[in-house]
Amino acid sequence: MIQTDMLHRPNLNYIKKERFTGSLNGLRYAIYKEVKDEEHTVLMACSYPEPFCFEKTPEEQKKYKEFEFSEEGLNEAINWLGSEE
Repeated sequence: MIQTDMLHRPNLNYIKKERFTGSLNGLRYAIYKEVKDEEHTVLMACSYPEPFCFEKTPEEQKKYKEFEFSEEGLNEAINWLGSEE
């Protein structure tokens, strides 16, 4: 299991503008903002296996989970990613 303190920790200001990606121990991950509609924005987390980047990894190999777009949601996303190994 990946320990969550080993994952690089983004902040919400960064994620508002860019997708945050990283890798650790064979697991690649992405955290990004997704706008569902004008009033509903969520934080998406995705884990996928090496060796390819997010764009080149087949969709069937990716696991997604949606979180509240907040600091608490970010902490939950990081914890979820830590349990995905």
